[in-house]
Parts: sequence; structure tokens; C-alpha cells
Amino acid sequence: MLAPKTDFIGLEGVAHLAAGGETPMLRRHLAAVARFAEDKGSGMAGRERFWGVRSRACAMLAGMLGLDPGDIALLGSASEGIGQVISSFRWHPGDNVVVGATEFPSGIFGLARLQSLGVELRIVEARGWHLREDDLCSACDQRTKLVYASHVSYLTGQRLDLDRLSAGVRSTGAALLLDATHSLGIVPVAGHLADFVVASGYKWLLATHMGVLAWNRRSRPVFTPLGVGWRSANAGEVPGTYALHDDAARVEAGNPNHLDVYILESALGYLHELRLERVAAHALHWGGVLREGLVQLGLPVITPESAAERAGNICLAHPSGEVVAAQAAEHKLLIWGGEGRVRLSVHCYVTSEDIARALELLPALLGDAGEVSAASETS
Repeated sequence: MLAPKTDFIGLEGVAHLAAGGETPMLRRHLAAVARFAEDKGSGMAGRERFWGVRSRACAMLAGMLGLDPGDIALLGSASEGIGQVISSFRWHPGDNVVVGATEFPSGIFGLARLQSLGVELRIVEARGWHLREDDLCSACDQRTKLVYASHVSYLTGQRLDLDRLSAGVRSTGAALLLDATHSLGIVPVAGHLADFVVASGYKWLLATHMGVLAWNRRSRPVFTPLGVGWRSANAGEVPGTYALHDDAARVEAGNPNHLDVYILESALGYLHELRLERVAAHALHWGGVLREGLVQLGLPVITPESAAERAGNICLAHPSGEVVAAQAAEHKLLIWGGEGRVRLSVHCYVTSEDIARALELLPALLGDAGEVSAASETS
């Protein structure tokens, strides 16, 4: 065990393998909430402390991504960040965008919306459940403006080779929007290899429902999102004119959700104390044990075997994943089910006993769910 379960709220007697959906709250977050409440009640002096917390959180995120603190913006969600990035391009009929078929809906939907502007949406099919970096790159040409790809798939748990993907995309002049929601906080993320990075706070970062957007100013110096507010810019001398900030704050139209930022700072501090390399080693080791156990049980695992091609999510195909997850919860095994698969996630608080419980319970649960599904289809 890397992190004591007692550091978290609600893990007593529970095998929590649902980090890909929601992680439990750290007890230390309660102190962060109290600190926010005290600062909020102290007028403008407390408001100044809000920005200090934001600066510290951005500095820690920048360190994790290999970027500069000024490259980091804090938003309401990762999906908001995706929309802001898409809005920043000047789209013309004949342009195209590339995305994998197994990608997260916010990315697919955001790019699909561009078809009304005459932009071609190129959806790259996975081979089985496996999405190949070369296939994504081969779909690009000189009219490709943007590629959206998840570092680690929410659907299959596959981790892409970021070096290979980045080199292939950049050779065409296209921009790479990397979704690190399922990698940031659990495995290293070389953010400098992408032009933009988005991530959700409430999963592997152990925080709450907010988003992170990183703008790699060195690789992509021009970034003009359509969403603008008082926080994004300085007013010009002529009414109605403004100048966007030089850093990623230009994407923050208004106040970040400061309470969430306090919790994020607390979470990042905790991960820093654990050390990311130890967190990654823990997840990859016990994820490997879990995956091998599922394979030995004859279950249809869809996550790659190689540690270099996975992170914390281990997934297996099943038509009634929702039923499996609901039944597992009755046995105090928390997992995720849906979209044709069951997902088990290994974070810092997962123990060998949790893995053993999952491997013991799943065969019966999967069988019961299959019987329920078959019965519903014939009724």
C-alpha cells in the first residue's frame, strides 16, 4: 500500500477501484475548505490569498507537465478547455480535424460541430480496441489543423506513445490537443510534446470537479480563444477594446472556482509528497497484477499488457457493465461499468487485498450480469 486508506474519506471496508470515474476525498481537503472559508470572510485581503493559492497550484501543475506556470489555466471542466481550444482556430471550408473513434465524447462532439463550417471530421477507427498512433498520424495532411487524442483512453485504458504521436502530428503542421484526464496524476505526462493539454481534476488528481488547460506557448505562440471576460484581458484606452493577457490566464473569462482551487492545491501537495514516480510504479505494478489475474480467469481484457501502454485503468469487454458495477457495489467493490466494458482503476490507495477481492468477485458478477442481459433481451 502506497497511501493509507485512512488518508481518505469513506474507504473503510471498501475496495475502491473506480478512480477512472471518481476518486474519494482526502481528509486533508477539509482543512483546505476551512482555509478557503476563512479567507473568503476576510474581505479583500482574503481575496488576494485566493490568487496566491491559484499561483501555487499552477506552479505544481506546470512542474508535472514540464511547462511554465504561465502556461496553466484553471477552468470549470476539461470539456470547457476543449471548447476554448477549438474556438481559437480560424476555420475554413476544406480544413480537417482528426480524432480516434474510441475518444471521449467532448472531443468528438466539439470537432463534429465544425462540420457546419465545411470542416471535414476524420474519425480514425481502432483496430479491435487498440488505437494506433501511426493511424492517427496517417489521417493528417496539410489541411489538418487539429488532432484531439487522449494520452490514456477512458474507454480502454490504452496509453498512447506521446513521443511518436507528437512527432507525427507536428510533421504535418497540425496542432495536438492532448487530453490527460486519465494520465495526469498517475503517470508522467510530457506536456511539452503537445500544443494544448486538458485534464479533469476529480479523477487521478484527487481533487474536485474543475478543469485544467495548459497552453504550450513555446510550441504554439498564437492562441486566441473566443471566450473573453474581465479576467482574460486588460481594457484598452478606447471603450470596447482590450488586450489579452500574455499567459494562459487569457482563457479564464472570470474567476476560477476558488474553492475547487484550494482543494486542488491540497491534492497536488499530497501527490507531491507521495512522489509521482512512486504513484506510477504502484499503479503499473498492481494494475499488471490485476490484468494478469483477469486474463487467467479467461476474461476479455481490452487494456494492453505492456506497462508502457497502460496507466491506472484496466478494462474488459462486457455488454452489461452497468449491471456489473451495481452488483459489485453491493459487495463493497467500487468499479465502473458502461459503454460495452467494465473498468477497474488502480490509484495510490488500492491494496493487494483490494485486487484479490476484485479477482474473487468478478467471475460470478460478470456471469450474473450476462444472465440478466440475456434475460432482458428475450423478454
